[in-house]
Amino acid sequence: MKLYTNLSDFNRRFADALLPTFSDGVQALLSDDGTLLFRGPIPFADDQTHIGTHVAVSLDNEVMVALSEASPADREEMTAILISNLGTQVRCKYNPSKVGTFALDVVGEMKIIRG
Repeated sequence: MKLYTNLSDFNRRFADALLPTFSDGVQALLSDDGTLLFRGPIPFADDQTHIGTHVAVSLDNEVMVALSEASPADREEMTAILISNLGTQVRCKYNPSKVGTFALDVVGEMKIIRG
């Protein structure tokens, strides 16, 4: 899997809003499939540190299509709703002391936008 530092507008805005949730050293990267990954050091019990994914945030296909077809004003409103909702989900579910072998996976779905 290739990782990129060049984020889309949505992912950049989401990362800016959410990076303060994580400890130093965690950065936002984009995977080949468009998933936003928050990756950084993960301490293990034997005092070793591994670089891994803490949280993975993705948008389902229906949301991606809706964003691409929306007017600029509607896209902005949808983006704000998604960032608020998904950010809240991550802040509520993420526990930095319990990062394991699998990342917390959060997916943006149309029901978030529709309310």
